[in-house]
Amino acid sequence: MGDDRLVPRDSAVYREFVRLYQLVREMRPISVDRWNGDLYATDSQRWGGFDPRTGRIRLSDDRVLRHLTGSRSEADPDAQAEALATVLHESTHTGMETDAPTEPNAVRSTHSRGLMEGFAELRTFEDFDAFTRRAGYPGLRVYEAKYPGAYAATESLMTQVEGARLSRDAILNAGTQGPVAMHFDQLAEAVVRNRLGEVVPGRGVDRVRVRAALIATMTHEHWPTLPDRSAETGQAVAEDIRRALNAKVDEIRRHYRANPTRPFPADSPNAEAARTAVREVPAATAEARNAGGEERSAVGEERGEMRFLSGQAPAAQATRLVPALGDGSRGAGAVRVPGARRASAARPGPTHPGRQ
Repeated sequence: MGDDRLVPRDSAVYREFVRLYQLVREMRPISVDRWNGDLYATDSQRWGGFDPRTGRIRLSDDRVLRHLTGSRSEADPDAQAEALATVLHESTHTGMETDAPTEPNAVRSTHSRGLMEGFAELRTFEDFDAFTRRAGYPGLRVYEAKYPGAYAATESLMTQVEGARLSRDAILNAGTQGPVAMHFDQLAEAVVRNRLGEVVPGRGVDRVRVRAALIATMTHEHWPTLPDRSAETGQAVAEDIRRALNAKVDEIRRHYRANPTRPFPADSPNAEAARTAVREVPAATAEARNAGGEERSAVGEERGEMRFLSGQAPAAQATRLVPALGDGSRGAGAVRVPGARRASAARPGPTHPGRQ
């Protein structure tokens, strides 16, 4: 922890952080809470982060903690907005488990690290206005995406999969529940419901395989490094995904018109789990999970967490790329998001892949 200082639990700033933290969790209720209650102040240039191995949250004393005053600052509202965006972003990460080792459609690779950061960035954009109003800091705005590549790709992908049967808000609720390794599966379920609802049979094996096929179009080779790339790179990745996803949706439609009783042929991204599965996953179970239900597998969480942290690829992983995860320091990659409605601030995590 270096020169980080434990913030006393009886201090005003600690109490204000706890109030904000609980408010974030109440906005999209979740059952998981990985924060251990320890809050550290740091003098480093990082805005902050959550360490899933220890459960600690660390925040910049100057950039974040001093702005948590309980009311809007008239002297420096932009800096205060960044501080509150940091709280919102890090609090999102503490509510998600990372791994899902027994799920056939879990993407247990650093592709999910990129989507995790993009998702948390997107959630910050979506919820910032409501969060600051409820917290007593109304009227604040911040428009920079500090992980612009991951944000741009995730925002576009969300636009591609949302629809009348599974809305953006419902997808965000599901993503907030996690696990991180299931984010691609949650997006694939949105495609099934919104674009293939009358095509794919309700049988569990059909839905699992169709989602696996859709996931393969989304796990672009650049996801592992998108948190460190430009918005232009993220947009280019999203365009690649759009073309591949549209083509796969058409292929699935053609398949079921010709073979309505035959499951779509596809390989699950987590082949190890697919090989050891002893029974078919009921469609209702998968849909409940992807719509934000609480049915989860926690087996092997610690082992999977370490895979994400180390960048090691499991045997069934779709990529062999091992990026330098580092501490995700904030700032250098910041870009302004034209027309942004809400705040977005990338918050680095000291040991977890990306911001936590």
